[in-house]
Amino acid sequence: MGITTDKFFENIYSVIFSPKTFFYNDEKVISVRLALATLILTSLISMTASGIIDGNICQYSFIFKLLSSLIGIIILWFTSSLFFEYVATIFAKGGKLRKILFYTAFATVPYVFYAPLNLLKLMGELGYILASYAELLLYFWIIFLLVLALSAAYKITKSRSLMLIFLPFVSIYFAVCWMISFIFKIGYIFSI
Repeated sequence: MGITTDKFFENIYSVIFSPKTFFYNDEKVISVRLALATLILTSLISMTASGIIDGNICQYSFIFKLLSSLIGIIILWFTSSLFFEYVATIFAKGGKLRKILFYTAFATVPYVFYAPLNLLKLMGELGYILASYAELLLYFWIIFLLVLALSAAYKITKSRSLMLIFLPFVSIYFAVCWMISFIFKIGYIFSI
């Protein structure tokens, strides 16, 4: 089954203008290749525009930066989807890795608007302030789409989806706090 461009652009349009119908439509074909193509295209558009704006770098370092960032984004996409699947499996909602890979890739589509916002930052102080607020709205939009994606894929409430998104950050915070506490306790024991 190949990737057709009509489905590709239809999905992108649907995510931007009617995300609920995109995520809650069970009749669509789930294709991980289409999701990967979407993620790569979205990332390339936003990173290329950022690299063009930062005109100081040479051609080879730009290509290296572009490829390494692209590989990092794909690894982050895959590992975060695996994390969501693992947590969902713990609560007997798992078994939907292909669907979550598809949905999370399309949830990042609004990230293409990051490039014009970078251009707006070059328009002086007012442009920088407006772009910063618009970036904040863009991040909230992406989080909203991720909430819809997790909610639709695992058939859970939106509040649980939001908790699932922020669970890694809370876990890392507590792990770092525990590690710092452990190091101070060891230091205290050896100082006696």
